[in-house]
Amino acid sequence: MASVEKLERQTAYSAAAAATAYYVFYMFFTGAVQFHRLPPLGISSFAVLTTFVETQLYAGPLVQVVAEGFVVNIRVYPALLGVVVSSLVGYNTGLLYTLLRKRLLRTCLLGTAWSGVGGLLASVISFGYVCCGWPASLALFGVGLITALSPYLTAAAITLLAANAYVLAKRLHALEKLKNIPKTQTS
Repeated sequence: MASVEKLERQTAYSAAAAATAYYVFYMFFTGAVQFHRLPPLGISSFAVLTTFVETQLYAGPLVQVVAEGFVVNIRVYPALLGVVVSSLVGYNTGLLYTLLRKRLLRTCLLGTAWSGVGGLLASVISFGYVCCGWPASLALFGVGLITALSPYLTAAAITLLAANAYVLAKRLHALEKLKNIPKTQTS
């Protein structure tokens, strides 16, 4: 019983760690959070400002943290989407960790090509959300096309991650049931 609780706790920690790491990576890699150095202006404290911006790449609420020598811009919509995507990445990681610790990962991945591919594709696609300003997607497709496609790419990433989590959870449940069947019943 204690080993089951320990595994559940380790799974939760691995899922939370993966979600947090992915969220930080997502926020900075996509440009949802931007850090700008400023010349000294004589600001003695910091201020948090909310505003609304409209650019070619992003139209929506913006939170700015202004202090002596820097400003941090946080684009609200991409930050919220990052929470959804990174939560799904964390959940998938927790499921994979559970499969690994129970020595069922190989069986699960051999049974279907979908299990590993969904998470990888969704991770790559989620960076297409251009309102965050990912330069590589802009260089490849241009502002107009990416701005039009980015909501669909993000929806595809979320759908793939959710479908991958569903498949992994079902396979884990099925493999656990199969593993608990006594050997006399399997032959």
